[in-house]
This record gives sequence, C-alpha cells and structure tokens, in this order.
Amino acid sequence: MGTSRAVGSQLLGAIRDFQRDGIPATLARFNLAGLAGKPATDVFLALTEVMCPPGGRVDEAIARQAMLETIADLADQGVGEFGDLTPEQMREFFLGFVVHTIEGRVMADLGHRAIELPDSVAEVEAIQEQLHDFVDGSVRAHVGEMLNELPETDAAIGELVDRIYEASFDLVAATAGDVE
Repeated sequence: MGTSRAVGSQLLGAIRDFQRDGIPATLARFNLAGLAGKPATDVFLALTEVMCPPGGRVDEAIARQAMLETIADLADQGVGEFGDLTPEQMREFFLGFVVHTIEGRVMADLGHRAIELPDSVAEVEAIQEQLHDFVDGSVRAHVGEMLNELPETDAAIGELVDRIYEASFDLVAATAGDVE
C-alpha cells in the first residue's frame, strides 16, 4: 500500500496546510489557486488529479479510486464550499480516504485469490457493504484520535500516516475472524 500511504501523507499534509497557511496559499502550492471559493468536491477532484493521476499500477488505482469514493461520500453529505469545511470534516475526509484504500486493497486481494465467486451482483454488493461497515467502524473508532493534532513537518505527517495504516491493518487482521 505504498502509493496509498504516499497519497495519504500528501493529503494529510495538505489538510494541515489548509488549516495552518490558509486555503489560497495552499491551493497555490498545487497550482490550483483558481479554485479558492469553489465547492469542496471541485477542490478535492483537482487535488486527486495532482496527487494520484490516472493510470499506473493496481496500488495507484486503489489510491485514486479511494479519493473518488471519498469525494462521492462528501457530495452525498451535501457539503458546499471548500472554505466552509471544518477541521473535523477535513479529518473525516482523510479517514474516509484511509477506509476506502483499505477496502480497495482487501477487495483486490479477494478478487485475485477468489476461488468461488458469489452467484449474483446483489451478493457482491452485500459483501462490499459488510466490508465497508467493518473497516469504517474499525478505523474511525481506533485510529481517529491519532488525528487530534496534526504534526508540523512532512516527515512527521508521513510517520503518522504509516502508524495509522499499520494500526488499521493490525486491527482489521485481528478482528477479521469475528466477521462472518
């Protein structure tokens, strides 16, 4: 999950910079200054193009798809302008990205190793829903507090993201046997 961790570090660093340096200055660093004052979904879509462009390996596709799914989640919540996002909403966006990357990795591994496929699309959707609920609950409940205070340096952001992914995978692996 190297790409997801790298994109996660970029995303969390950007969230820190939005809070610390302001939206216009941070967007300018990504050559996206024209997006100040735009809807949150537009800003995150543009950041997706910068942080995880199309193409690449499976790991890169997982990170890109996770960003797109997290943006869709944000749109479903009816969030408006990017500048109106609270620090909590930014934190939730990052956690949503982590959840979606872990789900994507698990689904890719299942698809690669699956011997017996479900009989219907509805069964596949039910499995995906269960997986989402399980990973989402695990990540938010047990690693969300790691984001209470964002580190000042990019290196510390990277270390935090690594710890979040390690804790998330350890938790999912430790409790996966309890899920039917």
